[in-house]
Amino acid sequence: KSLSADGERSHVCDLNSPDLKPAGWDDTERWKSTCVQSGEPTDYAIYELHVRDFSAMDESTSWDVRGKYLAFAETNTVPVNHLKSLADAGLTHVHLLPTYDFGSVPERVEWQKTVDHDWLASLPPNSPDQQAAVASVANDDAFNWGYDPVHYGVPEGSYATNPDGATRILEYRTMVKGLATLGLRTVCDVVYNHTLSAGPTDGRSVLDKVVPGYYHRRDLNGFYENSTCCNNTASENRMMERLIVDDLVHWARTYKVDGFRFDLMGHIMLRTMLRAK
Repeated sequence: KSLSADGERSHVCDLNSPDLKPAGWDDTERWKSTCVQSGEPTDYAIYELHVRDFSAMDESTSWDVRGKYLAFAETNTVPVNHLKSLADAGLTHVHLLPTYDFGSVPERVEWQKTVDHDWLASLPPNSPDQQAAVASVANDDAFNWGYDPVHYGVPEGSYATNPDGATRILEYRTMVKGLATLGLRTVCDVVYNHTLSAGPTDGRSVLDKVVPGYYHRRDLNGFYENSTCCNNTASENRMMERLIVDDLVHWARTYKVDGFRFDLMGHIMLRTMLRAK
């Protein structure tokens, strides 16, 4: 499953198609052989990073994959060599900030606003103009942490070289395999405690259009709970719980990620977490 740019259309595809797998993808044991094999968490050293920040401004990375999944599969670039040196020093896992489909970044490059970096560099360090310029495009630029989920189970399109269709699937898998080639396992940041939008009319509301009023937690007056910062989901409801568990299995099997970091886990039912485990 995938999407068109900005999730405007669903894209149905065969995840088992050879066209959506990097070379050697099915031989998992082989390409993960250099990764840490221990199941003991105390043996792990975990490094958190952001997909775009990893390479967006790096001139040694091919220009067309800067800030993209494919930057992790480049060879002999500054960021990749840095990760390799960390792996040689004992790093075992890379924890990626959210990489599922989120709503805060326009996925087409031509729709992303930016500021002139040379102009920014020309300003004095005590000028207020840098912050004002960056703030003026913040809602439409290429950067966000991504804690605003829209479609679960689909890689974020702004990190793909083509946000339309299945490209994001192949390139996400290529990233995971590239990290494993460096001896690093992949941990994904997952946000199941809230969604960016809710309600029957919002363009980025998904779950309420499936079963209105079911997937989100409401107070006694029927209003959405928002203690998570957005629209709280209701994992106490059976199908929201199943969505969470099924989605975790999907990422582990389809994209062969090695672990998950749960955002605001305390807002998810203990029962749900035990079933996921």
